[in-house]
Amino acid sequence: MHEAHLKSYATSHGRAAAGALAAAAALGLGVPAQANAQTETASPEATAVVIVTATRSPAAALAVPASVSVVSEAELRRRNVLRLGDAIVDVPGLYVRGAALGGGFPGSGTSILSLRGIPRTPRTLVMIDGQPLNNALSGGVNVAGIPFESIARVEVVRGPYSALYGGNAMGGVIHFISAGPDAPLNELRVGAGNLGQRGAAIAHRKRYAGGLGVTLSAGYRESDGYPDSDYVVKQPAAAGAGTPVSGARATSTPDGTPAYWVGLKGPRPWTQSHAQLALHFSPTAATHLSAGFASAQYTVGYSPPETFLRDAAGVPVGSGSVTFADNGVRRLQLAESDFLTLTPSSERDLRAFARLEHRFSGGSLLRANASTLRHRFDFAQAASGRASYAGGPGEFTDQPNRRVDYDVALRAPLMSGWSLVGGGAFNRSTLDRRTATLGNWRDDGTQGSLRNAGRGRSSNAALFLQSEHDLGPGITVYFGGRYDRFATDGEVLQNTAPAFTQSYAERSYDQFSPKLALLWQARRWLSLRASYGEGFRPPALLDLYSRTVLPTATAGVSSVNEPAPQLKPERVRSVEIGADAALAGGAAVSVALYAQQLSDLIYRRRLSPVLSRTENAGAADVNGIEASLRWPTGLHGLAVLGSATHQFRYHITRNEAVPASVGKVLTDVPRTAFSLALELQRPPWSGLIVYRQVGHVFGSGDDLNRNSVEGVYGSYDGHGVVNAKLGYALDPRLELSLAIDNLADRQYFVFNKQPGRSFYGELAYRF
Repeated sequence: MHEAHLKSYATSHGRAAAGALAAAAALGLGVPAQANAQTETASPEATAVVIVTATRSPAAALAVPASVSVVSEAELRRRNVLRLGDAIVDVPGLYVRGAALGGGFPGSGTSILSLRGIPRTPRTLVMIDGQPLNNALSGGVNVAGIPFESIARVEVVRGPYSALYGGNAMGGVIHFISAGPDAPLNELRVGAGNLGQRGAAIAHRKRYAGGLGVTLSAGYRESDGYPDSDYVVKQPAAAGAGTPVSGARATSTPDGTPAYWVGLKGPRPWTQSHAQLALHFSPTAATHLSAGFASAQYTVGYSPPETFLRDAAGVPVGSGSVTFADNGVRRLQLAESDFLTLTPSSERDLRAFARLEHRFSGGSLLRANASTLRHRFDFAQAASGRASYAGGPGEFTDQPNRRVDYDVALRAPLMSGWSLVGGGAFNRSTLDRRTATLGNWRDDGTQGSLRNAGRGRSSNAALFLQSEHDLGPGITVYFGGRYDRFATDGEVLQNTAPAFTQSYAERSYDQFSPKLALLWQARRWLSLRASYGEGFRPPALLDLYSRTVLPTATAGVSSVNEPAPQLKPERVRSVEIGADAALAGGAAVSVALYAQQLSDLIYRRRLSPVLSRTENAGAADVNGIEASLRWPTGLHGLAVLGSATHQFRYHITRNEAVPASVGKVLTDVPRTAFSLALELQRPPWSGLIVYRQVGHVFGSGDDLNRNSVEGVYGSYDGHGVVNAKLGYALDPRLELSLAIDNLADRQYFVFNKQPGRSFYGELAYRF
């Protein structure tokens, strides 16, 4: 936001915004923005905190009626952010795992973002500069494609926000905001680490003569992969004959069933790259235009597997029936395909976008966005029992999809103490999913006949309105809502017996999402707030028009999941109370209590041993507390940071599809997570050492909470890790940094075995 716009807003909005413009900047990762404004004793060097996501208009830090955390550009730099998790993992109320933390190979399907106990990424809206990044396939996000070289700050709004942003904002909004050309920068970064990590990035930002501004960034990373990531674990078969072997290691499955660890599937080497170019132009001081495009891609490969089993002659054994002694004679039935990973795979995003911002003379602010996201995710799968590492039959699944979004919002101060924010949005999404046979699972050029396909289309038109009333003294009320109207149709094709084509006629449904909030700025340094809101997630095209068929070697199928074209949105209702304090000297404290009711949750009902169907069958209660702290120690440049989240209750209260799950906890959510850190800012040095603790998690699909055993492949262990980062500026242009993850070399599983102590060093040169 340009300085002139901030001053104009301060004039029109009154004391709260004017105070923010004279107050302190956002200082710490995970500290709510409301708590980042300092008191009247704040230093004059501090810059103003202005939040845009929570109200769709500039709002002073302590005048935001929501739980918001801001990660500033300075904070992103100090923490040497390479991955999404580096930026937001310490935000209270947010659970991050998988590819977002860089602990293994990239992939949107392995990355989990859960806000306030509402599980999985599709229920969280992720945006960049007001434009959604959730794909049209499943609502997932390709976290490898976020151009951190271009990001000025991140705003995380917790709690349902469908009243302003529509679908996917059940848990909240994560908004990446790009730096503009008026913050000039020329920077080159190169780095390397263990596990064969290598990377480079470049950024250029400048306003040229004539008023044209350019922002450009590009980055590349690769890794040889973590060799111990993927285990081969087999359960004993019935007694019988087999080749005598040695080398099997006793273990169990996550639900406690005895099993044996017999090998490794091999490291998954990966590469990822991204680039973004935007042009900016301001024909007048009040009008700002920008447009550009961005691309992102990753690929995941495969490596030779390893078997631990040896026959009497010492020859490796990786297939067939084998026997060994372990409290009696045990037998395992192996196939070479047991040692293969679900790769190769790749994911590609291509975005084009345009933005308009115009300030009217009366203080009204108009924002408009247009964007398109083309997303493609494909993977190969070897045929079970018939393929080997060298080759063999398999399947190739390709899932191109696209979303187009238009969004316009106008904030208008109607009279003293009364402002309106209103506008509309439109979305059009398409999916064309297909699965074909492969003559060689390692070569997608050997595609044969089409096995099945799913095509779908959806459109959504919405209107939203928010009224803001300054009741004084220090009391502001917000109320409003959004009305969404959806239409969808599609078809499913299957070429395997029984072959058919099923078309689903267009149907429509609507959703209204209200929001009410009360904010009391009791002191200039203290805000108290309460709110009620509703949110929803529309069913993704993959939910509606995908028919999954798993063939067996004999006639028939082992499992079929039917399309579900009649699915309706998942919904949430939420009540929240909170307090934020920004104290003298830069100290900040925030706490919030929330109670949420989830309904119409989508679950898979087992209709028979060979048939299942997804439907709106579940409900759950999620009640919890979150808190954050920043406290300068009094030692020059040294501060204590902390955040914590605890779910008092996150239990399933109804589930007609899986009745036995009632009373169980939601999957992909820890009961407790917290972090505690020491941060150093003493030029030319900067540093961070942080301890993060995450409780046990029941993984996706474990609705009965059976997988309680930890320390085995497939489990989601409760764990605590120590990470450290150190930076040193050799001069104003040259800086060295070193990041060490899992400093104590903790051994634990988040489904896959997580890397032990790992490091990445980087050199940054500004020119």
